[in-house]
Amino acid sequence: MVQAQAQFALGLKAGISSSSVDIKNASSNTAQFKDEDNITGFHAGAFARVQLGGFFVQPEGVFSASGGKVEIQEAVSGDKKVEEMGFSHLDVPVLVGYNFLKVARLYAGPVASILVSSDFGDEKIDQYFDSADWGYQVGAGLDISRLTLDVRYERLTRTYADDAANKFDVAGKQIIFSLGYKLIGN
Repeated sequence: MVQAQAQFALGLKAGISSSSVDIKNASSNTAQFKDEDNITGFHAGAFARVQLGGFFVQPEGVFSASGGKVEIQEAVSGDKKVEEMGFSHLDVPVLVGYNFLKVARLYAGPVASILVSSDFGDEKIDQYFDSADWGYQVGAGLDISRLTLDVRYERLTRTYADDAANKFDVAGKQIIFSLGYKLIGN
């Protein structure tokens, strides 16, 4: 009888992301939003990985900065301008995956995102968003000795509602590139 033994790793990670926002379901007629452009963000944090056979569970705690640029067209004047919407948040993904070819990984899982701050142009707007939201991540990675390389896609939707009865959903999308180092385990 062969017994499987769990392996444990703990490490640090950091990287960059390309993120955008998509504004949907606007309840106000004051402005029309159009997707404009991606912005570059960053992240840094820690991860743990518990592996049993080819399968693993990987919880993380990561501070991230993301957002996007949107074009705003005023409904009355027709004036257009591009504004940047930014988010700082603590993300806690719990990824479940499978190892193959001894160095490669595929994984997916939910992510809880706790909003730290948000701005739209020069205005702070974090008070108009829920403090925590859920999304998902899906990705692939390589492990080379103690180094980890990852690329993943994240989707997260936040609802904006201000005192002037403006309400809309902000869907954040990110492609995330990470480099990590296992402090404990291989």
